[in-house]
Amino acid sequence: MLATTEATPKVDGPNTASPYALEMDAVSVRHGDGPAAVDALSEVTIGFARGSVTAIIGAPGAGKSTLVECATGVREPTGGWVGTHDAVVTADPAEWAALPPADPARAELLVADDLMAAEHLYAMLGAQGDGRTVVVTTSSPAVAAAADVALFLVGGRLVDAACGMSAQEIGAQLESLTHELTVPLQMSLSA
Repeated sequence: MLATTEATPKVDGPNTASPYALEMDAVSVRHGDGPAAVDALSEVTIGFARGSVTAIIGAPGAGKSTLVECATGVREPTGGWVGTHDAVVTADPAEWAALPPADPARAELLVADDLMAAEHLYAMLGAQGDGRTVVVTTSSPAVAAAADVALFLVGGRLVDAACGMSAQEIGAQLESLTHELTVPLQMSLSA
């Protein structure tokens, strides 16, 4: 299923004023109130450079889908700001190769949530070459390794970024970061 939303440019300039297809500044999403509240995203700040391919990798429950929902306008963050400078296109990754060529006069940001097969990303990259910006979320180190940049999301926070790492290195880094950041939290909750 293909869906497109128009760009919502930043107040201080037209779409072309920013080098980013999409920017997020201190974006937070909190579920619930009081001591039982859960932060699905915590002060995420990122800019997706036009023409880049970015994979956001994290374990299930890390906040990847919530990040995409905020980026595509499906969900309002409880804090922070999201600015989409390019039209946002969401499509089933299996349909990416069938997308029409991007219109040079209308920049596009292609977004996919929970991409599990690297071949879908490779198919898009083969068909891309037209300046689209691609952002995918995944739990698969192979998908993250195929991107220009892999961003590590743990517990709703962006905690690391990598370029040029193998799938094995990304998998080890994700496991290390997930363990490193969740063990202290679990210990504090049980105390």
